[in-house]
Formats: sequence, C-alpha cells, structure tokens
Amino acid sequence: MKTAYLNNGEVIDALEYIESIHGSEVYCIDRSCKAPVIYVSGTETKSPYFKTSGKHNSKHSHDCGFFRTLDFKESLLKIEDYQKDLIGTGFKENIIRLNFNKMDPDYISKSTERAAEDKSRAVERVKVKPDSSTPQTVTSLKSVYKLFISNDLDILSSIIISVKGFKIPISELILGQKSLHHKLWNDELIPRMPYFVYGKIEFAVKREKVMYINFEKIDDTKITVVLFDKYFKYFSYEPESLIWKRRNSVGGC
Repeated sequence: MKTAYLNNGEVIDALEYIESIHGSEVYCIDRSCKAPVIYVSGTETKSPYFKTSGKHNSKHSHDCGFFRTLDFKESLLKIEDYQKDLIGTGFKENIIRLNFNKMDPDYISKSTERAAEDKSRAVERVKVKPDSSTPQTVTSLKSVYKLFISNDLDILSSIIISVKGFKIPISELILGQKSLHHKLWNDELIPRMPYFVYGKIEFAVKREKVMYINFEKIDDTKITVVLFDKYFKYFSYEPESLIWKRRNSVGGC
C-alpha cells in the first residue's frame, strides 16, 4: 500500500511521508478497515510503502481491499470506493492518456511500421509509478488489464484517464453491465465515449455478416456486443472459445 491516512484525516503518499513531520499514526485507506499501518522505507529497487504489522489491531479487516488478492470485478468496485473517498483530498493523481486509434481498425496511422512496432512494445511494458509525473498512453485492452494485475489498488485508484478532451476516473470508464445500463438510461454517459464493459459471456454466435456476443444476464440486465463482418479479420476468437469466459469489451454508447 503506497497511500495512507494521517491522524488528521489527510492522505499521505509513502514517498512524501516523514514521521517527524506527519506523526507515527497512519491508517489504511479502506473505509471498511482503517487499520493502523506502519511505514517501510524504500530501497534501491523498491519504493517505500505502508503495511499492517499483524500485531494487535494492525490487521486488515476481511472486507478490506488489501486483505486478499481481488479479482478484476472486485478490484473495480474497490477502486470506485477509493476514488470517491480520495479524489479531491490531496490524493496524488496519475494521468494516463487513452489512445483509441490503435483499437480502431478503420484508423490509418501516418507513422511508419517500425515506429508502430516500437510503440506497441512500449505499451506492453506500461506501468504506473506513484512518483511518475509523465502522462503515459494506453492503446489496448491488454494494456488496461496489465495495469490492474501489476499495480496496487491505491495506485490504480489514483488513475485519471485522459481521453477525447475529458479527464475521467478509471472507475467511471470501466463499467459493469448494471452500471452501464443505469448510466445509459439516465443519460449519464458522455456521448460517443468508448466505454469498457466487463462480464461473463453466456452466448456467442457467428453469422455470415455479423457476430453476436451476449454477456450473462444480471438482474434482468443484459449487454450484447455486435461485431460486423468487416471486422472479423481483427477478431481471432471463435464463438465456442468465448462462452462462460470473463471478458472486457469496449465500444461507444
């Protein structure tokens, strides 16, 4: 955990923490936990961080996002909570540019093939560092997923996505089916914004001109992804390989 609450309720980054200035009482940022944590100094290869000591009441609660490893859905729900609690409190933000051009088969790049390959390799190495001041660019679903499996929840909660002139907390761009449905019918979505939706695929069928991919119904809410034949060559999955698999999709609403 790279972020913690001070005794006065302010948020502190481990990189900026000085015990003689900020005091020795620091706490977990999860509202369901708030366990006392201790500061661990950084090394040449690792940044400083906070952790529980495991003694007395310095233990994460079972509902805390730092108690165990969470799956993708659980992580997003926790990140949404953390962003609501922390953004605007002095919490250090990481701005990441989301470039959808690479996801769009209709987009014609002006760069050379070699430059495109170099950028692709750079994306695969994308990581968020709490002390990074340089906006990074994400250009694929794989890169978004890589962010989630290689960074702590508090670092993920610091991510603000810069896309199409908007700056959006990552928890508002990656949505579950119910959340997407609610925002759509309440006119809360940004027009022509390509939102990510995640869920388990229940049914998929491929016709001559179109492919339908149905996500599992959740409380009478069902999302269907429609893929037209001109994009078949960019989509390598066959219907039988998708059923009952958890997937992320992206598209405009």
